[in-house]
Amino acid sequence: MEIKDKITIKTDFSDKLGARYRTDGDFSGQQFLEDLLLPKFEKAVEEKYLLLIDLDGVWGYPSSFTSGSFGKLSLEKGADLVLKHLTFKSEENAIRLEEIVNEIKDPKKHEHRK
Repeated sequence: MEIKDKITIKTDFSDKLGARYRTDGDFSGQQFLEDLLLPKFEKAVEEKYLLLIDLDGVWGYPSSFTSGSFGKLSLEKGADLVLKHLTFKSEENAIRLEEIVNEIKDPKKHEHRK
């Protein structure tokens, strides 16, 4: 599949990521999922292309942000579908990329509050 869209988290969202829920403060995983990631992901699935997620330029990825966005997407849509339509880029931190992919592959490993 071809990459036809991109999210650069630093410029499209924020370089300082928050916690899991909107109620936890600005730039939460829930806000990223609902406002940016989910709409672009659903379009990629519908139109059968890859969505590139650029992880670079961000101060860090709190585990609550990662599970509240990528983990929740995986729980809702299924890991196979998510990994079929998302691809990631990180020239700064290969471990960060690996942690996010692992969150998608095994989101139940991390506790998700309701």
